[in-house]
Amino acid sequence: MSRKVLGIDIRNDFVSAVMVKAGLRENRIEALAYVPISDSEESETGILEALETLTHQIDLADCDSVVSIPADHFVYRNIKIPFKDSKKIQMVLPFELEPTIPYPVEDLVIDFMQMKTEDQSENTELMAVAAKKTQLNRYVNTLAEVKIEPEIVTVSGLPAALCLASQTDPGEDQLLLKIDPNHCTLFVIADRQIKLIRSFPIPADGDARARSICAHVRRTIEAYDELSPTEFQPLDLALTGCGLNGLNIEDDIASKLDLSVKHLNFADQQTISMGIDISDSWDPTRFDSSLCLALMDIEGLGYLNFHKSQFAARKFLVKYKRPLIKTGILAAAVLVLLLFSVIAEYYTLNRQLDRVDNQIAAVFTSTFPEVKQIRDPFQQMQAKVQEAKKNAGFQSEDRAHIRSIDILNRISTRIPASIVIDISRMVISPDNVLISGNTDTFNSVDDIKGKLEQIDFFKKVTISSANIDRSGKEVRFQLKAEM
Repeated sequence: MSRKVLGIDIRNDFVSAVMVKAGLRENRIEALAYVPISDSEESETGILEALETLTHQIDLADCDSVVSIPADHFVYRNIKIPFKDSKKIQMVLPFELEPTIPYPVEDLVIDFMQMKTEDQSENTELMAVAAKKTQLNRYVNTLAEVKIEPEIVTVSGLPAALCLASQTDPGEDQLLLKIDPNHCTLFVIADRQIKLIRSFPIPADGDARARSICAHVRRTIEAYDELSPTEFQPLDLALTGCGLNGLNIEDDIASKLDLSVKHLNFADQQTISMGIDISDSWDPTRFDSSLCLALMDIEGLGYLNFHKSQFAARKFLVKYKRPLIKTGILAAAVLVLLLFSVIAEYYTLNRQLDRVDNQIAAVFTSTFPEVKQIRDPFQQMQAKVQEAKKNAGFQSEDRAHIRSIDILNRISTRIPASIVIDISRMVISPDNVLISGNTDTFNSVDDIKGKLEQIDFFKKVTISSANIDRSGKEVRFQLKAEM
């Protein structure tokens, strides 16, 4: 079943949105919008006006909304917790973060990403991210005024980092730098995981901006090298965001960091289809973050969510009421058909059992015609077979009954482990036992014969044959023990 997901990326100076229709065969961009925020001093008013404009440009009916807000509203910490249970981590995380964050933890919304490592200990490496409740509530309330109820509220730029991490090879290191006009966010990616996030302000001047960015990138890499047991060696620096302001500073960044720089375009990398009118308006620096927001939700990438509403179950039921009713009706029909199938199979098996019982009774009657009362033919037949075995006798009546397992036991206990022997064939009959096999020397054949003669079951043991085999290393023999 197809669904529509709207990714809304709210920045300090603009709001961008991309609607993706997710189907079984492909993902398709249905609509997009870019609205600058005019009122920078009263950001809530400017964001509200931008969102109202966006709702007029894109039809929000029957779509899931995923929202990201500026990365500078969050604080990021890498810590270790001495256990792995997620519920326990959620309980103790505020106490672990409290000494490192300059805000009261009760005023924060905290989420974390658990990192997979090769460490076999009980310690768990986390990247914890926190934001003030007041800031988050302002965005959520502003979205509610235009009737947008987001399923997810996350960090701007994080979805792009998650999409980039999913495309890298295992063991590959990668850097993603999201540049806004006055702010930068750096994501350190290693082994297909986001290992570190740093957000920092940047100056407006081009030369100063390049120097500031490079200095922060170097410090972040050095900090990560201290945390990581392996050296961080990124292949290149991926850039996204519209904060370059037309300044050609990519070459300066590349030369100062000694890294190649590339611009991201996730619409091409993810092979997402779009109409001609949308293709003409597509600008990766404006829409990549919004597109990755939608893809993050569609593909189920591990994300941070700072809007986990307690009414999520009720919202889900209201939203998917009709599909759930249809699914329930189909499930009930399947259960009814399954019940009829079970009943029909039950009667069929009973009829088959009756036929088998009649066949058993007929075989018993033909085999034992002297039995007149037949209660349980199967058990009566077993009793008759056991009686016949006892009367038949493995040996003659004047000779004690000897079981084959007893003969094997005596042979194995008499022949010591020091004698090298490989028995290839043994035939046990009422009158004798024939033993064929290989051993190392002719003396071993004589020793085996002597040990067998000590068994009280055997009257006489003779060597039927003893020859060197083709390899010349072993002796093939055959012994005959008379009962």
